[in-house]
Amino acid sequence: MTPHKWKLLSKKDISPHKWFPIEMRTYSLPNGNILDDFSVTTLADVSMIVPVTKEKKVVLVNQYKPGVDEVVLEFPAGRMEPHHKDFLELAKHELEEEIGIKVKTNQLKHFATLSGFTTKGSERVWFYFAKDLEFNSKQNLDSNEEIEIVLLNFEEMDEYIYNGKIWTSQTIAGWMLAKKRFLLL
Repeated sequence: MTPHKWKLLSKKDISPHKWFPIEMRTYSLPNGNILDDFSVTTLADVSMIVPVTKEKKVVLVNQYKPGVDEVVLEFPAGRMEPHHKDFLELAKHELEEEIGIKVKTNQLKHFATLSGFTTKGSERVWFYFAKDLEFNSKQNLDSNEEIEIVLLNFEEMDEYIYNGKIWTSQTIAGWMLAKKRFLLL
């Protein structure tokens, strides 16, 4: 059987808070049934960057994430907000804000867009790659951020993933795709 798209009949914002948007949706299913209580979070998309220094070190951020209530090691990333013009500009902004690396737009290469929560969420992660980077600025963290910068060589990246020290799906997917696409071996 070939799957078909559901037809969106209506949606209503039932967000409990501006930082966690939720829509209650009504769909007409391909079989004619009506599904009138389907909720979806409409979180804004994210830019995530796989940064590599001139010394062939991968730059990660170690920070607390309240959703999983853990300090996690992942790539620098940020959520789209109204003052960002596009995902490329967002990636550039997050590199400088979180790790103190200022780049030119042409240094960032978009290489994938992924989604991890496709049934109940609309969020996509836009992945960018940048190489030959230097720490040439300073961190400019949000008031709720404490970020430790961690540098790993390529082999250590793989070891950290295989040993469970890096366990966020976006970081693992971004690394595996970047490694293959940009021949980081």
